[in-house]
Amino acid sequence: MKLLLEIGTEELPANVINQALKSLKESLEKVLGVGIQKTYGTPRRLAVITEDFEDKPEEKEELIYGPPLGIAYKEGKPTKALLGFLERVKASLDEVLEVERGGGKYVAIKRVYKDKSPLERLKEEFESILLSIPLPKRMRWDSSSLSFSRPIRWICALYGDKVVHLSFGKLKASNLTFGHRFLSKGPILIKDAEEYEEKLKEGFVIPSFDERLSLILEMLREESYALESTPRYTEGLPEEVANLLEFPFPVVGKFEEKYLELPEKVLITVLAHHQRFFCLANKEGKLIPYFIAFSNNKPNEKILEGYQKVLRARLEDALFFYKEDLKTPLESLVDALKGVIFHPKVGSMWEKTQRLISLSEKIAMMLGFDQKTIEKLKRAALLSKADILTNMVKELDELQGYMGMVYAKAWREDEEVARAIYEHYLPRTPSEEVPKSPISQVLSIADKLDNLYTLIKAGEMPSGSSDPYGLRRNAYGVFAIIHKNRYNLDLRKLLEDLPEGFEEFIRSRLEAYLEPYGYDVVRAVLEVKDPLKPYEIIKLTEELANLKESQKFKDIVEAYKRVVKILPAGWEDSFVEEELMQEEEEKALWEEVKKLETERVGVLDLWDLKKNIDLFFDRVLVMDKDPSLRRNRLALLYRIKKLFNQFADFEKIVFEQTLEV
Repeated sequence: MKLLLEIGTEELPANVINQALKSLKESLEKVLGVGIQKTYGTPRRLAVITEDFEDKPEEKEELIYGPPLGIAYKEGKPTKALLGFLERVKASLDEVLEVERGGGKYVAIKRVYKDKSPLERLKEEFESILLSIPLPKRMRWDSSSLSFSRPIRWICALYGDKVVHLSFGKLKASNLTFGHRFLSKGPILIKDAEEYEEKLKEGFVIPSFDERLSLILEMLREESYALESTPRYTEGLPEEVANLLEFPFPVVGKFEEKYLELPEKVLITVLAHHQRFFCLANKEGKLIPYFIAFSNNKPNEKILEGYQKVLRARLEDALFFYKEDLKTPLESLVDALKGVIFHPKVGSMWEKTQRLISLSEKIAMMLGFDQKTIEKLKRAALLSKADILTNMVKELDELQGYMGMVYAKAWREDEEVARAIYEHYLPRTPSEEVPKSPISQVLSIADKLDNLYTLIKAGEMPSGSSDPYGLRRNAYGVFAIIHKNRYNLDLRKLLEDLPEGFEEFIRSRLEAYLEPYGYDVVRAVLEVKDPLKPYEIIKLTEELANLKESQKFKDIVEAYKRVVKILPAGWEDSFVEEELMQEEEEKALWEEVKKLETERVGVLDLWDLKKNIDLFFDRVLVMDKDPSLRRNRLALLYRIKKLFNQFADFEKIVFEQTLEV
C-alpha cells in the first residue's frame, strides 16, 4: 500500500521549500526504514508518497545468557543454577540452547519479540522530525510552543485509505487537504494516495516542483515566441518563480521605451529582483519594452495594470539613480570608502583598496607583467570598490562590480581597467567562468586572497556549513584562476606573517577543489608538496591522475611501497658510503639513483628504478647483521624514497581491486 504525508502551511518562502522537503524526506526514510519515491513541494505544502509500504512490526531475536555449561549441568543433570535461571526468565528446559560466548560455552534462552511498527515510530517521532528541519527562521502561532517556518494549518496522512493519527501540537492529521487559495473552495477529501496528484490538480495545484518549472519554461517560450523574442533573466529566476506559486498563469506586460536607456543587466536585475519578471530580447539580442510575469491567479486587466504600475515606479527609481551616478567619476568616490567598514577587526574598504593595489602589483611582478600592464592593474585596483557608494549598488547590491564597469566606461577609463572592476568578482560559483584578461585575473586573485588572509586573521574561519563571508568560495576562485592560466604563485611569499590556520584551510580547500581527480592522488601529492604553491599541486595531481591506470605507474607505486615498507619509522639518514657496498645489485641501484638525482626527472622516469629495486630486494639482505651494512642499505633506500617524494607519497595511492573469475 501507499503512504501519503502532507504538511499544509501558510505560504512558505521560496528559498525554504526544496531544502525543507529534502530534509523531511531523509528523516522519514530513516524512521520508516524505506525509500520515498515521490516528493511534492509548493508554497503551501510539503508532501511525500511512499509506494509498496508495509506497516509490519519487525521481528527481533534476543539471546538471554545463563550460567556456563559446566555449571548448568552436572553429570548430565540440570543444577540449581540452571533451574534458578529458567525460573527467573520464565522458560522451560526444552528451550535451553548451548552457545559459545567469549571462548567458552554457556546456556541461553532465545526470545523472539516484535519491535514497533514503522507507523508507530512515526507517530512518536513526528513532532521531532518537523522540528529538526533546518529553517533560516522559525515562528510560533499557538500556545503549543511548537515552531515552523510558517504556521502549519493541516496535516493529511493516509496509509492506504486509513488515516494515520499523527499530531503536531494541537493539530491532528486527517484525510483532508486544500487546493489553491483563490481558485479552490473548501477542503478536498483524499481517499488514498493514488488520487492525491489528480485531486490537487482539480483544485488548481500542481504539486510537483519539476512539473511547475517545466510548465513555466514552456509558457516562457510560447509567450516570447509570440513577440518574436527570447526570454532574458538572472540565473535561478524560473526556479524561484516555480516556488512562489501553485499554478502558473503567464501575464505579458509592457513598459516605456525610455527605460531601455538603462544598461541591460540593470533592467534584467530590476525586473527579477523586485518583481520576479522576465525580460525579453529581439532577434538582434537587444532588450524590448515587454516583460513576462507569472501570476498565482487567473490574469485580468487589474492584475496587468498593477504589475505595470509597480514596475514603472521601480524603473523610474533605477533611471534616476543611473543618471545621478553618471555625474560623479568613480575616482572621486574612493576617498569616501574610508567611511565604509569592510570588517570591524580589519578596517575600512579604503584600507582594503590600498592592500589590493599593493598585492596586485606584487602578484603581477611575480608573474612577469610589464610596467604598462601593472599601471593599468593598479588603476583597476584603485577603482574596484568605488561603486559600493553609487546609488544603484546601494539599491541593488548584486550589481556591484557591473555598475563600476559601466560608470568607468562612461568616464572613459581604459577598457581593460573597466572590465577588471566587474570581472575581479568572478568566479562567484563553480559554474561561472574565470576572468578573461590578465588584469582582471590578477585583481581577482588579489581580492580573494586579501579576503582569505584578513578574515581568517580576524577569526572568521568557516566551521561546519557556516561560511558567512564565503571564504570557501574565495579559495575556489583563486584555484580556478591559477589552474586555468597556469599561474605558478607562491602564496607564502605573497602573504607574509600568515595567520594561524591559513595554510591548513588552503590545504583542505585544495583537496575539495581537486576531488574529481581522486582523493588518494590529491592526498599523495599534498603529503609532500607545499599547499601554498597551488599550481604545483594542481599540475602534479592532474599528471598523476592521468597516469594512474597505466602499468608503468602501477609499477612505480609498487616499487615505492616495497622501499618504504622496510624503512624504520622516522628514518632520515641519507648518507650513503659507496665503499661499504658489496653486492652488484646494490651498486647498480646506487648508480641509477645518482643518475636520477642529477637529472631533471619526470614521474615516469622513476620507472627506470623498478628493475633494480626488485633485483636489490631479491638478492641483497637489507637488514644485515653487520650494523654498518644495514645502515648503509637503509640510507640508500631512503635516498630512493626522497626521489619519489619529489612528486608524491605513493603509498597513499589506491588501486581498485579486480576479482578474477
